[in-house]
Amino acid sequence: MSLLLNTLILSAAAQAPDEYPLGVGDTLEISVYGEPELSGSFPISNTGDLEYPLLGTVAVEGMTTAEASALLQQRLSDGYLVVPSVTAWLASYQSQPVQVIGAVSTPGMYYLKGNTTVLQVLSEAGGMKLDGIDEIRITRGDETGEATVLSYEEMISSGEGNVPLHGGDIVFVPELLISVIGQVEQPGALAFRKGMTVSTGLAAAGGAMPTANLGRVYILRGDERIEVNVRKILKGRTEDVSLEADDRILVQESFF
Repeated sequence: MSLLLNTLILSAAAQAPDEYPLGVGDTLEISVYGEPELSGSFPISNTGDLEYPLLGTVAVEGMTTAEASALLQQRLSDGYLVVPSVTAWLASYQSQPVQVIGAVSTPGMYYLKGNTTVLQVLSEAGGMKLDGIDEIRITRGDETGEATVLSYEEMISSGEGNVPLHGGDIVFVPELLISVIGQVEQPGALAFRKGMTVSTGLAAAGGAMPTANLGRVYILRGDERIEVNVRKILKGRTEDVSLEADDRILVQESFF
């Protein structure tokens, strides 16, 4: 992972989760000064409540930790303690899951921790499985189901598009590939990058072998068979040809 990516992630992670809404499955750590029997870890139940000593059931779902602290302080001061000092913070996050799927090292379910961005959750998932993947698709988990396509490269280089996530969102990293077959040094599948051409695809495959027929290279695209003269491209006599995801480049052997 690059130094720039680490810096961006750490900068975002340093933001305190002040606006994080408490939810079912989260656990609050509560400290009441001088009152150890009122301090400890308290999970939020399936009904969005805490079971708290003296007070019984306390509804906290949707509140921030600051709001929950203020509520407990107010309730405890109402006939229980003279001047209670209550501090609450999140001990564990379990209420806002985000699913990360596709071409990441460790796909699965992750939980938002305050203001969690796309880059942060991708980092938690171990990052991209293949170098060169650029497209990231976000599907919102709310009633809109809005789908957005983001550029990983733009997020890293300029910070643009590194949007906060919400509980229920799905982060999908499609494994867009091309393949290079035939007379190249390293035939096989390669991650597709926007702007990739026939010549850059051949270079990524280690370059053509001495036995390659560069005058007649083929792009296999669905049912199409597109002939390309790579020899002329390399000499600057004709324009390079852009590739599309799922293209196959066939480099045949020269018999002369």
